[in-house]
Formats: sequence, C-alpha cells, structure tokens
Amino acid sequence: MNILAKLNQIKHQDMKMKSNGFGLVDGILSISLLAGVITYGIYFSSLRLGTVHSSNLIRSVNKEIERDIERLKLDLWAMFYDQNKGEYLLSKNECNDFFENIINIPSWTIDTGTENAIIQSWRPGKERSKVFSGGTVLITRELNISAPVNNESLNNSIATVNYSVQWGTNNKHWLSIDLNPEAHSWCEQII
Repeated sequence: MNILAKLNQIKHQDMKMKSNGFGLVDGILSISLLAGVITYGIYFSSLRLGTVHSSNLIRSVNKEIERDIERLKLDLWAMFYDQNKGEYLLSKNECNDFFENIINIPSWTIDTGTENAIIQSWRPGKERSKVFSGGTVLITRELNISAPVNNESLNNSIATVNYSVQWGTNNKHWLSIDLNPEAHSWCEQII
C-alpha cells in the first residue's frame, strides 16, 4: 500500500503543477502568437493610414487645382470686356494668338521669381488642408499654345494648361485643360 499511496501523492503533485500555471512550452507559444498578432495589427493599421493619407492628398490636390481653374476662368471671362459698353472688345490678332493675354492675367502669375512665365508652380499651405502641412506637395501648371489642327498656316488659338503634382518621389501628370477664345464667342464679331 505504501506504493499506491506514493503514486497518489505524485499524481496530486502533477495535477497541482498543471493547475497552477503554464509550462515553458505553453509560455513560449503564447508569447510568439501574441507577438505575431501585434505585428500584423501594426502592419495593417499602417496600410490603412497610408491609404487614408493618399485619399486625402488626392482629394485636396483636386480641390486646389479646381480653385486655380476657377480663378483662371474668372479672369478669362473678364479679359477684353468693356464694362462701359457691356461688350467684348478685341482685335483679330488677339483671337489668333492669345498667349500673351493668358500669361498677363492676374491669376496666372503665381511665382514672380521664375524667369519662365509659361511654367508656374506653387506649394499649397496647411491653411488649404492639413495634408499640405510641411510644404511637401508642389503643383505645377504649364501653358502650351497650339493650332486647332496640325497645320502651321492656321492660328495658334488653342491653349492647353497641363497640371502636374509632385510629392515625395512621385511626379505625376494630373490634368490637362484646353482654353480657346472661341469658347465665349469673343471672336465671332471680328470676322
């Protein structure tokens, strides 16, 4: 009986050890699983934050370019308009090539320090959007004048404004718009 009592005592000690805590293997396995879950959680959270930042950046750049286009449109509508007579007054030369008129409107000149008036750049500030804090985004617009058809004998009456955006290592063409004096029927009266 002495042996049976000893076995019972050993069995109670084993059960006591098992009920008091984890073993070494259980502890290592639990810590490894916890580290894996935390690592994946941080990784997916950073991916989500990167996506949210990119989405906010795209939305803010679109709004900034839209504001710039609206300023250009207002100045183009006011170009050649005589408020006293209530009509547009312009010559045929201004309809054939209105390059000089575009670069001389008030909203075209953003950076007066540049020698090239065709290319204008600006860095929107944090007052426009929190995404622009730090001045990391550079928006550039470039003016190109061309003829309606690939024929040099025709006038140069189409202006294309190309917008590109640069941030970090990205430099992307964002948008192109075409401007032309015929859009508001300015040149119909001159024929």
